[in-house]
Amino acid sequence: MKFILQYWRGTLVMFLLSLLLSCTTHEQKTPLPLENVSLRSIHPEGWLRTMLINQRNHLTGYLDTIAYPFTHGGWGTEPFYYMKNGERKVTWEPYEQTAYYLDGVIRCGYLLDDDFLIRKGTRAIYGSIKTASPEGMIAPELHNERGARWPHSIFFRAWMAEYEATTNPAIIEGMERHYLNDTVQYRWRDLCNAEAMTWLYRKTGNKQLYDKIVSLYEALIPENDGDYASDKKQEIHGVTYLEMLKVPLMYYTITGDKQALDAVRNGFAKIDKWHLLPDGVNSSEEALSGNSSTNTHETCDIVDYSWTCSYMLKLTRETQWADRIERAIFNAGLGAITKNFDAHQYQSCPNQVFCDDHSSLVAAYDGSRMAYRQFHKPPCCTGNVNRMFPIYVGSQWMTDGKALYKTLYGPGSVTHRIGDSEIVIEERSVYPYSDTVVLKVVSGQGDFPLYVRIPGWCRTPAVAVNGTAVPGVGSGSFVCIDRSFAPGDSIVLSLPKEAEFLKWNGFDAMVVNYGPLLFALNVEAETTRANYSLEAPYDMPFMGYRMNPASQWNYFLCVNGEDNSLIRVIKEPIDHPENPWVESPQPLRLRVPMERDYSWRTTYFRSGTSPEEYYPLTPALPTRGAMMFSTRRLKPREVDLVPYGSTQLRISMFPYWQKKNIDPGALAAE
Repeated sequence: MKFILQYWRGTLVMFLLSLLLSCTTHEQKTPLPLENVSLRSIHPEGWLRTMLINQRNHLTGYLDTIAYPFTHGGWGTEPFYYMKNGERKVTWEPYEQTAYYLDGVIRCGYLLDDDFLIRKGTRAIYGSIKTASPEGMIAPELHNERGARWPHSIFFRAWMAEYEATTNPAIIEGMERHYLNDTVQYRWRDLCNAEAMTWLYRKTGNKQLYDKIVSLYEALIPENDGDYASDKKQEIHGVTYLEMLKVPLMYYTITGDKQALDAVRNGFAKIDKWHLLPDGVNSSEEALSGNSSTNTHETCDIVDYSWTCSYMLKLTRETQWADRIERAIFNAGLGAITKNFDAHQYQSCPNQVFCDDHSSLVAAYDGSRMAYRQFHKPPCCTGNVNRMFPIYVGSQWMTDGKALYKTLYGPGSVTHRIGDSEIVIEERSVYPYSDTVVLKVVSGQGDFPLYVRIPGWCRTPAVAVNGTAVPGVGSGSFVCIDRSFAPGDSIVLSLPKEAEFLKWNGFDAMVVNYGPLLFALNVEAETTRANYSLEAPYDMPFMGYRMNPASQWNYFLCVNGEDNSLIRVIKEPIDHPENPWVESPQPLRLRVPMERDYSWRTTYFRSGTSPEEYYPLTPALPTRGAMMFSTRRLKPREVDLVPYGSTQLRISMFPYWQKKNIDPGALAAE
């Protein structure tokens, strides 16, 4: 009898325990992720505001008037139809491209408090709710084909931004109806809907959403050409790699399964090992493709890399992910656009001295992918580029509900709400040009922790609050300042940068870094304005620029090992803090010993047409052996390098040669 009682008592305990677990498996088991503050609470100034205004006045403002598919609605209006064998069909590609654009439009609109842009974005969002199916499906014309649900994961980012700006319950209701009534089996990039589902689950706690997220994670491995946790070198499509990397992140968010987070870390480590370019973003041609001087990246990957890093920052609160975002945007991002935001490249490269209609280093389409154009085919990058600066500006400030985190730097202010109080904190800086950042409370008061990021690249940081030094400030960390803040309070961050040589890509190339900035030889451009058109449905005239080199570019660095004392930092007053990237001469320069390499010559592409034509291309780095002929009479001279983001044509991955006992004081200027 005693045994039977013990048996049933144990059985009852196990039953109750299993019941308890079944009721709690969908509860949050990790620290709550940080969240971006509302876009309406951030007020960019200086060069960040200039870039957003340039977007508004150029590509972001008028893309929907000049180019298909942006001119043809789709979300909330007439579906994107095409004819095949006399039958009218729908495909997902134009929905993807326009979803990128709309997300950039609405984020830029709220950051600028610009009704013109806000109306563009909200017209599509609320129009999609009105035109949903009776079950609530958004864009119900998209059918069950591979990738058919992928565009929703992008479009719902705009919805998320709209909700964070307005808290309109129609957003939550519309997303929930869509996902709970969608019976399609998600495949390939459809799995990326885990991102929007996780956001929605955190708002609603709906167990059905939890189960859907788990199912998407379980479907990830067979869809992803080898899993992120393996040692396999993946060479899949770059955007697919970066977007699907968020699926285990979302699973970790709701379950706390550390193996999922470790898989994402390993996924980034594989990018770093095999595919990362020195301007801060992986190569993608269209697939991940290596890290040499002739590897390029799509503009889509610049944006998606930054977006995925922002999730890692929110989930781990590790500063390295903010370091990665700023390096990607300041270098690869700014380097892929004209600085007034009227044209962009589909693919860009650390070394590019020819950017015209035939200069692409990737043999795809018509050779124009590296030209600066309003519009590229396919127009995914044309849509996605509009998200780039809104992502950076919108990720500057984050919160855990009470504490405020200063995650990325740049001039502007934020309004932080604590209970009934509003505290406005202003950043005064010309970051990343300046080494000093001042955070000043300009109005309001309240008690809360303020965490300020110390970048990992800064070796000698310092923080002072109202003139009193904060002890124990270390690189690659958040410094917590927990106090009662009041108007006039001032936090001064000293973040000095150090110039350094760094060998790259198996030591075949040398790059020059200065804090988050990659420096490059600016190649002066012979620029002609170009009008071009594409076949239907892109049958409209577009504007672009053809750029060819008008100055010497084939230099090599003269180094003594990695003796960084050979680099001289030149700082001059910034005349245009509203946009220092366009100043000429650049107010921040690195002066380095260099010499010309006459063995490093332009290569040519043969057209294969009749008659044949030959088009110049940016060459790969010269072989080490061939450089001996250029170094026999080595007479270094000083040459100025400038921030990569200020260039259009450039060399940033240099050949190099050892030269001992260089005296910078005795060098002549080039």
